[in-house]
Formats: sequence, structure tokens, C-alpha cells
Amino acid sequence: MTATDTSDQTVIANFALKVDNINHPPTLQNAIADQIAKQDTAFSFTFDDNTFIDVDADDSLSYSATLQDGSNLPNWLKFNAATRTFSGTPTNADVVNLTIEVQAKDNDGVSATDTFALAVEPNNGTPTFKLSKIADDIFKISNSSSKSKLQVTLTGQSSNLVNELGVFTVDDAQGNINGIAPGAAGYAQAALDRAKVIFSAIANLPNGFNTDNLTHLLEFNSGDNFRFYLVKNSTTDAVRTGVTSFTDILFSDPLTQKITDLGNDDFSLAWKDGSGNNAADFNNLVVKIQSTNDSLPLGTNLQANPQGEVIDLRGVTSQVKADFIVNREAAFNNFIGFYQVADENGGIDTNSDGKADILTGQAGYTEAAVRGRVAGIDLTVNNQGSATSTGTFQPDSIFVPFIITNGTPDALLDSNPNNDPAVYFPFLGANTDKVDHIRLLGNNVFGFEDLASGGDKDFNDMIVRVNMTIA
Repeated sequence: MTATDTSDQTVIANFALKVDNINHPPTLQNAIADQIAKQDTAFSFTFDDNTFIDVDADDSLSYSATLQDGSNLPNWLKFNAATRTFSGTPTNADVVNLTIEVQAKDNDGVSATDTFALAVEPNNGTPTFKLSKIADDIFKISNSSSKSKLQVTLTGQSSNLVNELGVFTVDDAQGNINGIAPGAAGYAQAALDRAKVIFSAIANLPNGFNTDNLTHLLEFNSGDNFRFYLVKNSTTDAVRTGVTSFTDILFSDPLTQKITDLGNDDFSLAWKDGSGNNAADFNNLVVKIQSTNDSLPLGTNLQANPQGEVIDLRGVTSQVKADFIVNREAAFNNFIGFYQVADENGGIDTNSDGKADILTGQAGYTEAAVRGRVAGIDLTVNNQGSATSTGTFQPDSIFVPFIITNGTPDALLDSNPNNDPAVYFPFLGANTDKVDHIRLLGNNVFGFEDLASGGDKDFNDMIVRVNMTIA
């Protein structure tokens, strides 16, 4: 700056002028429109890049999204901040109205927000159900109107082992369970804690036993993810009780399982268990899996559960007619009967008060079961023969099969303890040897082993198929 007086004398002074850059916050320019998503239909929505603006030339905006209350978006709905896109497929359980808050933040952390409504509407048309493979060996099942049902059908068996197939839910497409990754310590136990038994496939078929239509329907929540496993020549129950080692569990992986997409959301699972001359082939156990909207067959509600080889007629209000088909491959003349229990654990009500008075493993359990067996259901058959029989189950109860090996109820219930035959149940605690003697071979199909300590583990000594209808 220069100053001059009347004598033309001047003085010059310098000073600095600093102009500070002021950050302008981002602002909402175009409100996000409300959206609608349909149940079981893929949803995708991208909001415009001019929804928020920032007049500062050097600023860039980053985006985030939550529910209006600050909580996370529901599991089905994902937000890609880089593309400003919401996507996902809601199920029946996700039908609800959401308010979503989107935040745009500049380089200095100053932000602007907008909210929009997302209505998830139900599918009121024909129910839809779907099975999809979401990772190498992980499947997802959904149903638009109710619980999801998985149908598993035996299509092949070449092993000389009697393997049991099972399934368990996982938390994500990586197969994690409560933060435990597949193969990590504790994973096998975590899987068994969630496991559902599908069925066993026997190696030596008795004459007349038809393996066609050996299926099992299992129920899942819509949106569940799951993996499969196989127990070599043993059962899930045996692993749980320590009779069989965890090393005998084969979890699905490319070395043990081959998955084939059959189209129409159907898949084939083919297992290799390392047995016999065909150890290199994936044909030791082969099943077809598919989603279905069919109801669970009568009596099968508990048959995926631990020690669940029972007939559950709770909730049924009328008598049930039962048609039995019996096959045998055994030297022993065995007897099969059914008895009523008070609860899922096998307790027997002896005084008709609806409560268990004798528990599995307690003194007198075997006698109480055989003495209280269902009248008129006395199943026997000649070796390598087939027999049919008809009986009646009372409604609103659980009925349990048992096998008397090479004997009859009279021999057990008479006054001579020296001629008592062995009796075995689905409940391991009720068996004197504490091992499996009854396996599930399909919906309401039971295979029996008549030798102590598991014998030859062929579970074909007696096979009973029960077809039930409301009387």
C-alpha cells in the first residue's frame, strides 16, 4: 500500500491478506423416492448421483445407509456404497414397512441425510418355493407362504457300509456357524448341535424290500442356508454319545461329494465314502434334493431329531389307520411292536396322568414298554419274506417302535427272568448296550439291528414301513 502527501512524499507499506477456504456442507438436492419390494422377488434400486450435492470443488461424497433408528439394515437387504445400490430378495419373514436413512458425507466428515420408505409386500398369489446353491456346497431354501420343506430321495447306493445322511444350517455362504469356519476347531460339534437326520441307506436288501420312494421331508425356516454331512457306517446319535468318533463324519467337499444341478431347482448329491472296490466313484450314496410345498407326512414331525425314530401323532384328533409292510433278513425270529410315550424323550406314563413316570434307562422301563404296547400291532415275518398287517394308533400321542430279538412279549413278561429276550429301542439310554438298534430309512420306514452292541450293523434284520391315514 502507498500513501502520498501534498508534497508528493510517499511511504510504502506491505501487508498480507489471507483468504481462508470455508467448507460447505453437502445438501440434499433431490429427495429419494419411496420404493416397493415384493416377497421372494429380487429387488434392486440405485438412487441418483445428484441426490446430494456439494459446492466445494475438491470434495467427494461417501455414502452409508441404516434404518432410521440407526440400526443395521435387515439381513436380506444389502447396500453397495460405491454404486449407491440397494439389493436383495425378501422372504415371507421380511414382509414389513421399513424407513431407510441414507447419509452423504464429505471429506471433512460433514453430512446430509435423507430418508425413504421401503415397503416389502407379500406375494398373495400362488406360493413360490425355491432351492438354490449359493456356494460350492451350501444351499438356500425359501418359501413364500410358510415353512420351507426339503425333500430328499434315495436314488442310488453302492457302499458296503450303512451310512447316515444328515443336514445342518449355517449362517452364511461361507458355511460359518457362530463365527466358526468349516474345518476349524469346534466346527463338527457346532454342526451336530444343529443337525437334522435325513436317513440311512442299507447295503444288503431283504427280499421284497422296495427302495423306490424312500424319501424324507424336512422342515426349515424360509431363507435358511444349509450343508450336508455323512456319518460312515454309524449315526449322528452315536457321534453325539461318543460311541463313534468325529473322524467318521464326512462333511461335503469336492473330495467326498459331487453336486449336479438337475435343473428346475433340483440337485443330485453323490457321496464317496472310500469303501469297497468302487472307492474312486461318487456312487456310494446318491440322493436327489428338491424344495416342495407338500406337507410333512403324517407322523414324521420328530423324525429328523436326535433319537427320533418315532411316530408323532400329537395334534391329530382322530384315530389313525396304520398299514404295515414288514421285511426280514435275519436268522432270529424277531418281534416288532409299538408303545406310547409321554414325551419326546421316551418317558412312559404308567398312571394315565399325562406325565412320564418311568424314564429311559430306569428300572422297569423295558417291561413297562412291552406291557403297554399297542394292542393288535404284533409284527413278525419269515426270513426273506414279506408280510402286511393293519393296526390303529390313537390320536394325539407319540408311538415308539421296539424290537424283541428272537423272542416274544410273553417270554419277557412271564415270571421266569432266565428266558428274557433282549429288547431294543430308538432311545440309546433304554438299550442295555447303549448303542443304536433302530435307524430311519425314510419317512416312517424303520430298519432294525437285532444283535447286541450293534452286531453287524446292517439294520436289515427287520424293516417296517408304516403307511398311515386318518381313520
